[in-house]
Amino acid sequence: MILLKSLIARFDTLTVPRALRGTDSRLPIAALLTIALLGTGCVAGKAFRQAEAASQAGNLDEAVAAYRKAVQAAPDNANYKIALQRAMIAASRSHLDKARDFEQKDQLEAALGEYRQASEYDPSNRQATAKVAELDRTIRQRVEAARPRPQIEQMRERARAASQPPALISLTTPLPRIRYNNTSLKDVLNSIADVTGINITYDREVTDRQITVQLDGATLEQALNQIMTMNQLSYKVINERSIFVFPDTPPKHAQYDEQVVRTFYVSHADATELTQILSTIIRLPGIAVQPAIVANKTSNTITVRATSSVVQIIERIIQQNDKPRAEIVIDVEILEVDRSRAKDYGLNLTDYAVGAIFSPEVSPSGTTTQTTTATPGATGGVTAGVGTAGGTTGGTTSTNTGRSTSPTQVASPPAFNLNTISRGFSTADFYLAVPTAIVRFLESDNRTKVVAKPQLRGAEGMKLSLNLGQRIPVISTSYTPIATGGAGVNPLSSYQYQDVGVNLDMTPIVTLEGDIRLDITIDDSQVGADKTVAGVTVPSFVQRKVTTRLRLRDGESNLLAGLLLEQEQNQVSGFPGAIRLPIFRQLFSRNQVTNDQTDIVMLLTPHIVRSHEITEDDLKPIYIGSQQNLGVGGPPPLIQPPPAAAEVAAQQPGTPAAPPAGAQPAYGGSTTPGTIRGPSGQPVALPPGSTPVPGTVPVPQPQQQTPPNVVAVPAEPAAQPAPTPAPPGAAPAAPTTAPATPAPTTATPPAAEPAAPGPTTTPGIGSAQIILSPPGPTFRVGGGPYTVPISITDATRLSTLTLTLTFDATKLRVRSVNEGTFMRAGGVNVTFTQQVNGNRIDITLARAADATGATGTGLLAAVLFDAIAPGSVTLTVSGAATGPGGAAMGLRFAPVIVNVQ
Repeated sequence: MILLKSLIARFDTLTVPRALRGTDSRLPIAALLTIALLGTGCVAGKAFRQAEAASQAGNLDEAVAAYRKAVQAAPDNANYKIALQRAMIAASRSHLDKARDFEQKDQLEAALGEYRQASEYDPSNRQATAKVAELDRTIRQRVEAARPRPQIEQMRERARAASQPPALISLTTPLPRIRYNNTSLKDVLNSIADVTGINITYDREVTDRQITVQLDGATLEQALNQIMTMNQLSYKVINERSIFVFPDTPPKHAQYDEQVVRTFYVSHADATELTQILSTIIRLPGIAVQPAIVANKTSNTITVRATSSVVQIIERIIQQNDKPRAEIVIDVEILEVDRSRAKDYGLNLTDYAVGAIFSPEVSPSGTTTQTTTATPGATGGVTAGVGTAGGTTGGTTSTNTGRSTSPTQVASPPAFNLNTISRGFSTADFYLAVPTAIVRFLESDNRTKVVAKPQLRGAEGMKLSLNLGQRIPVISTSYTPIATGGAGVNPLSSYQYQDVGVNLDMTPIVTLEGDIRLDITIDDSQVGADKTVAGVTVPSFVQRKVTTRLRLRDGESNLLAGLLLEQEQNQVSGFPGAIRLPIFRQLFSRNQVTNDQTDIVMLLTPHIVRSHEITEDDLKPIYIGSQQNLGVGGPPPLIQPPPAAAEVAAQQPGTPAAPPAGAQPAYGGSTTPGTIRGPSGQPVALPPGSTPVPGTVPVPQPQQQTPPNVVAVPAEPAAQPAPTPAPPGAAPAAPTTAPATPAPTTATPPAAEPAAPGPTTTPGIGSAQIILSPPGPTFRVGGGPYTVPISITDATRLSTLTLTLTFDATKLRVRSVNEGTFMRAGGVNVTFTQQVNGNRIDITLARAADATGATGTGLLAAVLFDAIAPGSVTLTVSGAATGPGGAAMGLRFAPVIVNVQ
């Protein structure tokens, strides 16, 4: 009612037509206002009632919409505003609960929509805002991961698998816990060779010496590296059962190290920059064979000639540096507002000057029109005037018709004869030019608004430019000589274009934390007043430039404003002294007031389209050995089966014939030692000719020979005492359980050993091989623990895998079951569960929110056994696998037999 009374009171001052003055004209106006306000109140009340009903029914979205309608209809009603806020908070919580349910069900698209609704209803909810960014990034990553792998990656994997150098089959074989005291170097190496079943060949310059070394549960590779390092020796692998030992000197490395030429095809990085990085890191002064690294800028490739170990290091460095750049999209909104106001009023004279000229013969304009009239008694004469002037001196009248001339434009008259003056002159010979008076009444107000909403996309580190305006040509003149050696007198003009308007340059950088750093340069240029330089008029430019750096999150907006340019000019022109007087300055002077304003407001919102494709392996350091002996190595992982054995098992699932003990393989090669490592334990040696292929019955190990001056360290207190060392040259002491003079070449397998059951296959897509790889064919009671890796080869898009491993619980006891790394390929979270129940182990691996599956070869799990009773044990594995869509995947299994002694 207060508002109604105030509106009615305002209408009291309105002018009422004369025809309605006889009645009370306020009544119809008040009635109209009352009807309008009542109608507005009805709309707000109806919307409020609808909102209350929807809120009680649980339709919070409809309630929020109705409350908003009520607030818009009655913006001053506090009850409506409070109800709207409560409804929005309740709706935000409801959508937040729905989003969590969808997220638990792995329905990320629906969860993202619910989180966005919750964030819109309650902008202060930071959890919902953070979840929107997180799920958006996760969905993009899944889409990228779901894309088929490029053909070049598949070709690289096949080429890498085909060019794997041979590795010793016994690299991970644990050696006995023994200590050599003042023993010959070659005797120590030959003893290790007898235990592990390998052959050692020596360079003729390898000198024998007495050494003391203790091998406490070391593997073959660790023992060889330790002995070679302390005696300045090196070795190369000839084949899987033979090594060659030579002095660790640059000439010998240059003689024996095999070199490789390989071309790396770079996809994202610059080959020239990578070549500089590789040259700085790899070319060390202590290397015997310096690598040659050449970049091809045309094909963006790098060709390397180096040893195989150095090539492996170069490959790892290139893999870590050849990563695609992150890409972003920047939404830019630019608002430019120009306003120009001008006032021009007061008395304005064309020129504040008066011109006077004496010209008795002709007018100053140089045009004379003469009209001669005969008049009786006239003495005659000529008179010139400005405009239309008449003279009656004598009998001739001269009339001059010309244009009005400004006082400053009056020029000097032409020369005249002095005889004219002797005949007399009159006022017609004088000319006077006065200014024209103009009274101005002008005021103008011009407004211009320019709005631009472009969208820029680019990769990080690249410059993004946005130009909104025009290009103004600017002349540039230079002078060149006409002839050689002459002065520069010939003008040569050229034009250069200057960008005028709003120019925006941005260089984005995406951090590993997901933030976006923008280096921004904003340049607002306008055309200024012309300048005269050396007689040439050139334009000038008014420039406003800002350079700044911003750090924003994905989807965060930033407002850039304050580029305000205001130019104000006041000009007063009039009579001297009059412009100082307050009233006369306004009446008898010209007043010019100009005010120009230009403001720029810019809104930037970056979005990450593709983030960095950095894996966990890229963050790990690369151990390359010493400066004189480079090679890829490093600390061993907890569990890692020999990949060469897995590849052999995948390619040859049958039972190959075991070659005779001590026989050399038919193929050979030379390379540096590999990097396969495994756990250490009691001495369990692979006999010559045995392989970890499932279903193979290996030949038993020949009896161990103890070289002179060897002291065996017992593993347990109840173990048998070590034999008494024999003097050099004497026959070695043999164990009590073996003949005195064992011959490795005459060992035969046990006659009572049963054959392994045949392999089995499950139906489904593909045919992946599940492989059991015991550390040896024989387990010893009281030794161990013995690690049995469970690996897989030729896998294709596995999402869920269930395995069951059965064994004889009366002879083996499970100590622990550890997870492998294969199912975590691509950084996906994996749910790993294991349960030991008597003679059975159930293992389940499931990739969470997986859309691509795991592909290739790798380790699934590893079981640690303790041998508790002698006998033959068959390890049998079975299970099932599914892909990302739930389709069954085919698996192949093959049992393995181990003997417990």
